[in-house]
Amino acid sequence: MVGDILKNKREELGQDLREISNTLKIKYDYLKAIEDGDLGKLPQEVYVKGYIREYAEHLRIDPEAAINAYVQQISPPQVENKDIPEKTPEKTKIPKIGYVLISLLFILITITLSYTIFSQKGKDINRPAEQTQKEISSQNAGPIKETPSSVVTPGGTTIPDSNKEAPLANTETKKEIVPPKTYVSRQVLEVFAIDTTWLLVLIDKADSKEMLLKPGDSAKWHAKNCFSLKIGNAGGIRLVFNGKEIKKLGEKGQVINIDLPGAGI
Repeated sequence: MVGDILKNKREELGQDLREISNTLKIKYDYLKAIEDGDLGKLPQEVYVKGYIREYAEHLRIDPEAAINAYVQQISPPQVENKDIPEKTPEKTKIPKIGYVLISLLFILITITLSYTIFSQKGKDINRPAEQTQKEISSQNAGPIKETPSSVVTPGGTTIPDSNKEAPLANTETKKEIVPPKTYVSRQVLEVFAIDTTWLLVLIDKADSKEMLLKPGDSAKWHAKNCFSLKIGNAGGIRLVFNGKEIKKLGEKGQVINIDLPGAGI
């Protein structure tokens, strides 16, 4: 187990567990539970992996080997039952009559489509002739002109009737096309890891991102309104919000919650 590996190496180096706890800023009870294999006293798995990594690096043990031992401890490999042979699903055979029916159906659809297309073309050919005949008839009839009404005064002078309304111009109402609104991110958050840190990010109270950052890792997110963060190692990351770095989030190993934008940010 991973606890035996870490404990044996610690005793070999002659180091005290409480001194290691003070150095790594990890609770003594957590380190003791890891060595004893008492998984019920440990927090969530992602935190435990981070503690094991830091503890292994302190003892100069390969952290990946220690974490793999922990994973095998919490989820032992399952034994495969080789006695029962697996049955391969039989392929469904389509009877020959099925192919014949499919071919007939395809031919029937092709004939129906061909008939529809040629019938439509015949109607389109006849339409120009009918339309031309109507245009010739309307030209022979000639335009009908309306004579404006007038009023004759006692002196014999003719005055056009101004009370008759002039025909209104045929105006078309144009509809203004409003382009769709494009999503514009208002908030930008950048994270830079300087130590192993577990991080949970909630974007606009809807989209959540959970990850374990290693030294040198970085991430960047965009939000319309806000971010909510839960940080497992406040001294292990740097936050840059809208181009401005947030100073001193907390101590190493300290778990904090922070909302952005928040008071004073």
